[in-house]
Amino acid sequence: MRDNSRKMTEKAKQQEIIAIVDKQSDAIEALDNDMMMETVGVSMALDELRKSINLIEAHLNEREFEKASQAGYHELANSFIYVQRTLAGIQTNVHRKESLISGIALMVKTAYEDVAPFVEKKMQSSVKRPVNPAQES
Repeated sequence: MRDNSRKMTEKAKQQEIIAIVDKQSDAIEALDNDMMMETVGVSMALDELRKSINLIEAHLNEREFEKASQAGYHELANSFIYVQRTLAGIQTNVHRKESLISGIALMVKTAYEDVAPFVEKKMQSSVKRPVNPAQES
């Protein structure tokens, strides 16, 4: 009897979580869009960082040490700062997501871990991309 009561309570909590998550759909969608846009920014910044590293390597291979040094202090440093700034945008969105999930958990009086899967299910940015085996090596 007690197990039945507990299962009913858990099911009621899940339904309450789903209802609140559905009401928060616009906020979740906006957060999701922001997260994906920030991810694009980080990808672009990483591309610039790779170009800077390749430039330094090319100068070193050509024994152009002064040019390599200048590229390191200028292009590489700027690219690194660009990566840091774009990562800050992702970090801000991660905090927003955690805050949203915590707020819903507080409303339902349940654990963060009980709410997170329902929020993440609504977010495209939570979908894992398949791993490309060629990139792992």
